[in-house]
Amino acid sequence: MHGEQARAAVRATWARWWRFGTLTASMAGSQVIWSLEIAYGTPYLLAIGLSKQATGLVWIAGPLSGLVMQPLIGSLSDASTSKYRRRKYMVASALFVALSTCLIAFSEPLAILLLDLLGVGFGDWDPVRRERTAQLVQLLSVLGFWVLDFAINGLQVISRALILDSADSTEQNEANAWQARMLHVGNIVGYWCGWVNLGAWPALHWVGGGQFRKLAVLALIAMGFTVAVTCVCTPETEYQHTTPPPMRGWQRVCGSMRQIWHVACHLPTSIRRVCLTQLLATMSWFPFLFYSTTYIVDVAQRSGVHRRAEDEEETGSLGMLLFAFVSMASGTLLPLLTHAGTHAPQDTPEAPLRPVHAWQCVRLRTMWTAGALTQAVLLLGTFVVSTQTQAIALVTLMGIPWSIWTWVPFALLGEFVREAESIPAQDTAEEQWSAQQIMDRPERGPRTSIHDTDSGHRRSYCYEPSPHPSDSARIVSGSFVSSIVSRGRQVPGGMGSSEDSIRGGTILGIHNLAVVVPQLLVALISSLIFRVTSTAPRKHHPATDGDVAWVLRFGALMAISAALLTRCIPLTQSERRVSRSGYQPLLDDEDEDEDAEASVGAPPHP
Repeated sequence: MHGEQARAAVRATWARWWRFGTLTASMAGSQVIWSLEIAYGTPYLLAIGLSKQATGLVWIAGPLSGLVMQPLIGSLSDASTSKYRRRKYMVASALFVALSTCLIAFSEPLAILLLDLLGVGFGDWDPVRRERTAQLVQLLSVLGFWVLDFAINGLQVISRALILDSADSTEQNEANAWQARMLHVGNIVGYWCGWVNLGAWPALHWVGGGQFRKLAVLALIAMGFTVAVTCVCTPETEYQHTTPPPMRGWQRVCGSMRQIWHVACHLPTSIRRVCLTQLLATMSWFPFLFYSTTYIVDVAQRSGVHRRAEDEEETGSLGMLLFAFVSMASGTLLPLLTHAGTHAPQDTPEAPLRPVHAWQCVRLRTMWTAGALTQAVLLLGTFVVSTQTQAIALVTLMGIPWSIWTWVPFALLGEFVREAESIPAQDTAEEQWSAQQIMDRPERGPRTSIHDTDSGHRRSYCYEPSPHPSDSARIVSGSFVSSIVSRGRQVPGGMGSSEDSIRGGTILGIHNLAVVVPQLLVALISSLIFRVTSTAPRKHHPATDGDVAWVLRFGALMAISAALLTRCIPLTQSERRVSRSGYQPLLDDEDEDEDAEASVGAPPHP
C-alpha cells in the first residue's frame, strides 16, 4: 500500500512538472531571442557601420514597444472569445519574431537581391552599388530590430497571460517559479551559443554568414520549438461575452486603450504596491543588465590587465554565462523554501493545496526583501572589487537575486490577480472581495461589523442596502461589470455574470510599464553619472572608482529602496491560510490583520 502511494505521488509530481514545463516553455524560446538581441545586437550594428549614436536610437524601440505593445496585446487577447484566445496572439507574435530575426540576420543577401531587382549599380565592384548595399543593410537591420522589439514584447506578455489563465491561485507561485527557470534556461542557451564558435559546426555551414547569423538561426529554432510545445500542450476554454466586442480592428484597439486606462486608474491596493515596488526594483537591475560585461572589462583594464578586444568580450560573455548558471540553480532551489500555494496540516481539507514542510518557512515578500538586500550588498561590493576575477565573481553571484526578481513579483501578481475575482463578495471576508467589485463602488454605505470566523476578529465592512427588501443578503454597491481578471467559463466561485471578462493580459501589460519606464530613467541617470564621474578626480583605488562602478552603486541604492517597499506588500491568500492555521513563517511577523486589510479586495476605510 505504501509503495502504491509512493508511485502515485511520483506520477503526480511528474504530471505537475510536465504541465508547468510545457505551459512555460515559450518563455525559454522568447528569452533566447531576447539574449540574442541584448548581448549581441550592439556589436552587430556597429559591425555593419552604424555609429554609437545611431545604435542608441535603435534601442529606443525596447522601452517604446514595452509601453505600447504589452498593454495593448494583453488587452486585445483579454477581449477575445476564441478558444485560441491567447495562443493565436502567441503564434502571430512568434511569426513576427521569426520574420524580423531573419530580416536582421540575412539583411545583406536581402539587400543584394533588392538591388539586383531594382538594377542599382553595375556589379559588386561598383562603389555606388557597395555604398547602396551598406545603406540598405543598415536600413533593413534597424527595421528588423524595431519589429523584433515589438514582437518579442507581444510574445512575452501573451506567454505570461497564458500562465496566469492556466494556473489557479494556489498554483501561481509554482507556475511562475517554472517560468523563471525557463528564462534562465533561455539565458544559458543564448549566452552559451554566443560564447562558442558556431562557425566550426558543420551542421550550420549552409547558413553562411558570421557568428550572429548562425546564432539567430539557432535562436529561431529554439523559439519555434518551445512556442509549438506550449501551444499544443496547453488547452484553453472558449469564452463568451454577453456584450460582444466591436468587430472592427480600430474599434477594438480604441476599446482596449480605454480599458487599459480604466484598469490602471483603479488597480487594487496589493497589485498597485507590487507595481510600485517593481518600479524601483527595475531601476536597480537595468544598470547591471546594461553594464555588467562592461564593468568586468573596465575593472580588468584599470587593474593593469590589457588584452585584445575579442578576449575581453569573451571574458564578459563568460561572466554572464556563469551568471545564468547560478540563476538557474538558485531559481530551482529557492522556490522550495516558500509556502505560498501550500497549507498547514491543520488547514481545511476543502483547500486543494500542498502541505507545508519544515523547510518552507519564507513568505514571498520576505524572499523579495532578501533578494533586494543581497543585490544591494553585491553592488556595493564594487567598492572593494579590484581584480577581473573578483568582478566575474560579483557578476556570477548576482544570479541569486536575479532568480528571485524574475520569479517573486510575477508569483505575487498572479496570485493577487486570481484572488481578486475568484470568490463572490457576499460569501467572503473582506480580504477576499473581488477587486472589480471594490473598484466599481461609487460610494460606501454604512460600516457593518461582521465576525470573521477565520481570524477570530470582528471587522468593519462597507455595505449598501439591498435593492430588494426581500433579499436576505447584502450586496456590494456599484455596477457588477467585468472582473479585473478571469479565465473563461471555469471561473471559480462564479462571479455572477458571464461578462466577467479576462483582464489578466491587461494587468500584466500595466505591470510591464513599471519595468519599461525605468529603462528610460536609468539611461538618463547613467549619462549624468558618467558625466560627473568623468570629471571627478580619482584617488586611492582606480580599479574601484570607474565610471561604470558608480552606475552599479546607484543600482544598489534603488535595491535598498525596493527592499523597503516590499514590506508594504500584503500576504497572498494561500499565505494567510497558512498563518491562520498557526504555522509561523520565518523572518516575517507582521500582523496578519493588517495584511488582510491591504490585500487584493480590501476596500479603503473612509
